[in-house]
Amino acid sequence: MAETGTSNAVSPESASPSRRKSSKGLLLAGTVVLSLLGFGTWQAVRFQSPADASPAGVRTVLALESFTVNLADPEEGRFLRTTFSLGVDGEVPAAGEGGKAAEGGSGVSIAAIRDSLLSVLAQCKSGELLLPQGKAKLKADLLNALNREVPALEAREVYFTEFLVQR
Repeated sequence: MAETGTSNAVSPESASPSRRKSSKGLLLAGTVVLSLLGFGTWQAVRFQSPADASPAGVRTVLALESFTVNLADPEEGRFLRTTFSLGVDGEVPAAGEGGKAAEGGSGVSIAAIRDSLLSVLAQCKSGELLLPQGKAKLKADLLNALNREVPALEAREVYFTEFLVQR
């Protein structure tokens, strides 16, 4: 009878290996799940289409030549040298000579675009442009001027690629 009672009891030493197997299985399953989630995220980023990466309404990016402009500071002469690209949704100037649209082109000229941008840049002051809020305001002002003076362009974004204020 004593054997019957001991055969049903489980000793602490014999329970330990099954717990180890159970925790190793959970650890392995957790590692597999996390790996699959990481792989899925990587695939989603890797195969993101360029249209998804661009801001809403931007169909084409138009790179412009650099601008060097005297600023409207009352003190000594200060200037801004900047280069930027425009994110546009409308008509893009055709490659023509002298800033004119090529024959049969869109009617939007680089000269009109540059003129509207220069008129905004020349009104800026160096102190404002050195602050992040000043750059954000400048972008908004540039977009407003472009959409008012060259509406066929349908400018949506301004991307600064060079920005130097000489003080």
